[in-house]
Amino acid sequence: MRAEIASRYSCRRKKDFVTIAAIAMFTAIVLFELYLVFWLPVQLRRENAMQKHVARQRITELADTLRAQCGTSKKTSLQKGEIELVRSALDILAIYMRENQEKLSMAQIKELESMLMRISAIVDSWRNNRYLIERETFDTTPILRALEAKLKTLDQKQFN
Repeated sequence: MRAEIASRYSCRRKKDFVTIAAIAMFTAIVLFELYLVFWLPVQLRRENAMQKHVARQRITELADTLRAQCGTSKKTSLQKGEIELVRSALDILAIYMRENQEKLSMAQIKELESMLMRISAIVDSWRNNRYLIERETFDTTPILRALEAKLKTLDQKQFN
């Protein structure tokens, strides 16, 4: 009886082009869904890792460029001191970035980048001969003359 029911209701198809195309499309759809479920998240994580790697390389390159721009030719002692201060800060940042490059999070990378951009603005202002530290001078001769005059009047009162 089973054989009779199976022969009557079974779907026996011939191996023709339509059957092969349907099986191929079904297999392709299943494989694509498996790709979306398993492989795509891995690729997205890898892309984020690449983005992080590119950001690390960019801040390292920016620090190296800024260190190269810190030249001290024909400057006053205060200007040379400011340049050396910035250069030593950049050296410390470069050492820190190279030693801890793999441990940096994106938030730390962005913070370092904003710090380097502020330093870049300072270095760019040096081209226009604008330094943050400048020697303030003022004329002390009027003050000294006033003090000498008071001293003379006090001496004259004392001897009189």
